[in-house]
Amino acid sequence: MKRNLLFVLVALMAITLSAQENRGRGRQREFNPEQVALMQTQQLSNVVGLDSVQFQLVYIMNYSDAVAMQDSMKVRRARMEEARKSGKKIERQRPTEEQMQARREVMKQRKAVKDAQMKEILKPEQYEKYLKYSEEQEKRRRSWGENRDQRRERGERRGERK
Repeated sequence: MKRNLLFVLVALMAITLSAQENRGRGRQREFNPEQVALMQTQQLSNVVGLDSVQFQLVYIMNYSDAVAMQDSMKVRRARMEEARKSGKKIERQRPTEEQMQARREVMKQRKAVKDAQMKEILKPEQYEKYLKYSEEQEKRRRSWGENRDQRRERGERRGERK
């Protein structure tokens, strides 16, 4: 009995230390495209109630998006690594207003294409739930950005609180 209790306490301490060690590192856990697509599809399925055929179609769509995202991240990381190896100082410059507008347009086009594909896959009542869910997610993403900007103004870093 004492041995079991001791084992449980040691396990809890190890888990606690591991969780604290990973906290505040600023590096997000990386997922492969299959995991990303599956998580996104399951989350949408919970919201709108996808049948098996719809699930597969949405999964394929999410998978292709996840692969494209991963490819762009690889290119960006390779560019950063190359700059580090060459000894160049990596300066982050804020994009110009024109660049930001161009990015917004690309994002709007991607969203329009995705919405059109979803409209073909989903039933009308499911599509309405999807639009509402999509809008809520967008609001949530915007609030994260606003909170990030507020933290930057206060000089805080990720995972820190003052």
